[in-house]
Amino acid sequence: MRKSSKFEARTSKIFTHLQKIALMRSQTSIFDFRFSILLILATSLHAEPIVTGFERFHNGEPTREGGALLYNELGCANCHGGDTGLPARQGPVLADLKSRANAAWIAEFLTDPQSAKPGTMMPALFDGLPAKEKAAQIQAVTHYLMTLKPVGKPVKPKAARHANAERGSARFHQVGCVACHAPTPDFHPAHGTPKPEDFTSRPVPLPDLKKKYSLLTLAAFLENPDLVRPDGRMPHLGLNAEDAMDIACHLMDYRPSDPREAPGLPTLKLNAGLAKKGAEIVAKLNCASCHSLTAEDKPVTVALQKNEGGCLSSKPAAGRPHYDLSDRQRAALNAFLSGKDQPAFTTTQQTHLTLQALNCYACHDRDGIGGPDVARNRYFVGDEGIADAGRLAPPLTGIGQKLRADWLESVFLGEGRVRPYLQTKMPKYPAHAKTLTALLKKTDKKELPKLHPEGDLAAGQKLTGILGGMNCITCHVWGDKPSLGIQALDISQLDKRLTPEWFRDYMLNPQGYRPGTLMPPLWPGGQSMLKEVLGGDTEKQLAAIWEFIKKGDGLPEGYPAHVANAFELIPQDRPIIQRTFLNHVGSQAILAGFPGGIHIAYDGDKGRPALAWRGRFFDANSTWFVRAAPFEDPLEKEVFAWPQGSENDAPGYRGYRLDKAGNPTFLTRVDGVEVEETYRVEEGKLHRTVTWAQGQKEPAWTHPEGLEVTDSAANVNHQRHFVYSWK
Repeated sequence: MRKSSKFEARTSKIFTHLQKIALMRSQTSIFDFRFSILLILATSLHAEPIVTGFERFHNGEPTREGGALLYNELGCANCHGGDTGLPARQGPVLADLKSRANAAWIAEFLTDPQSAKPGTMMPALFDGLPAKEKAAQIQAVTHYLMTLKPVGKPVKPKAARHANAERGSARFHQVGCVACHAPTPDFHPAHGTPKPEDFTSRPVPLPDLKKKYSLLTLAAFLENPDLVRPDGRMPHLGLNAEDAMDIACHLMDYRPSDPREAPGLPTLKLNAGLAKKGAEIVAKLNCASCHSLTAEDKPVTVALQKNEGGCLSSKPAAGRPHYDLSDRQRAALNAFLSGKDQPAFTTTQQTHLTLQALNCYACHDRDGIGGPDVARNRYFVGDEGIADAGRLAPPLTGIGQKLRADWLESVFLGEGRVRPYLQTKMPKYPAHAKTLTALLKKTDKKELPKLHPEGDLAAGQKLTGILGGMNCITCHVWGDKPSLGIQALDISQLDKRLTPEWFRDYMLNPQGYRPGTLMPPLWPGGQSMLKEVLGGDTEKQLAAIWEFIKKGDGLPEGYPAHVANAFELIPQDRPIIQRTFLNHVGSQAILAGFPGGIHIAYDGDKGRPALAWRGRFFDANSTWFVRAAPFEDPLEKEVFAWPQGSENDAPGYRGYRLDKAGNPTFLTRVDGVEVEETYRVEEGKLHRTVTWAQGQKEPAWTHPEGLEVTDSAANVNHQRHFVYSWK
């Protein structure tokens, strides 16, 4: 098929897909539909392979660096050799393909890779053949691929009993998938849906997943992509089975709740003769240079030749892979190949190219390069109480100097994790862990002043605490103990992660390392603010903190016996009144927390007491800081509820007032009678005094089920007193 007719065929497919979207999204906004069109056009109307690192960072004049990146990522080095110094780029493992993919989609993909998966780096291998021969060879190769057995122990996908596509949509947009792939147009992040023009590079394309996979095989792939893509270009996010299945349901728009009912892969009736012919074609095409097919793969190195009919040609030729390269890509490859005799790249250049190849810059920045663009930034979520540090991946500037080699390697292996508040997951790169660690340590090697050789343990315990110290635990978690305020990362084992020289340098100038950080300058200009500890000697104080972190026992000085979570409300001197959305009460719940450790929730819609509990009161973090605050729960599991009235009861709430001690009196109507209810706590018991209007019949009172109640007879003031005790 000539290129123009190919383009027309692809365009026709695209607009057919857009018509389907128009029907699917008929109930959504015009903006959603416009967003859909632009995202699909961005990935589909361009025939060339999409190499994200090249698109983002080599969009100017052609350079050796850009060409080297393409030479590596398009698999040129796999056939032609030549060490780019970058992590090897391999195609998917094809062993046991029949258990993962639909044979019909494989044939469609081989027929026109860019149509089946726009932007793919897979070349067209059969375009130079006459149409009849092309179809015959693709049929034979498909049959052969479907005969391939597992290399090693086969993995059988498992189905959970329940799955949820809506939950999968949330996880898809939270865990990091959209750092590389296109977001779903009808998902609206909390910080607002981005404009299509805010995307600075095209997303990594996805094929028609319904055609390629079954629900179970897609979920199995998402849970452990290393088995199929060990080169790390589709990295392992550490998803558990539930998240993987939910995300698969979202991507395949599978709405039933039981994934066991989803259809499996269709079976291809294999033809041994075709499979044998296909094996010969696969060997001739040297597919084993990029793909793992069997345990006996024997790839062949093909010498580079200056040849107009080669891989860089704009016209397909029989027996040659054909890439629909753009002029810019072709120029960059030529710049690299013509400059192969020039000096090798510096370690800094090699590091940047490596991070581009693995698309680390989708989440991280280094030396002012990379990080999520304006559009994708909106999908990074976490603990906004820590500002951007609570939702964005940390910068990689000087990371080799910052982290110990063993910890850095553990991060790439998926073991070292210290930021539980980040929703975006750090992927695993087991195949590259050692080489990445060595490269970053070499690139960032830098002599920094050393810590003072002697650290005072007792002074370190004081300095990390809140009694005349630097108040570290006001913001930072300490082991399994929450901080007293925002829940910044755990500092109790910094010595396991950080180099001591970097620690010293950072503490003297946090803003210099991470502009905008909430970490204050505690030694401004190198001078200590605490002159009474170790004589105000900055170097000795830093060494003392390090020594306590490394060797100290116990907690930082002044750590209270009970510590609130980030914004836990703890009544101390007088009651606390807090409005919130509360489960089992509603969106107009009024909480009253008492210093005696007994608390109530009042329904400000119905005008009735709703819940009573004792122990911890309430964490107000979401109520105070989340724009669309979720419904919350008390901090204790044992909660006693008042019986709910009839749904037809007219709302009777008229407000509340506080007495001098802060005890609340709620004004409401019960059975049409105006009532005042006063609550207080004395001697471990909840006291409730009700007063109703003179001349009115006493209403019927209800009490929390499960508590003992003592009541007094009605007095002349139309008043009754109830005391609730815990059994």
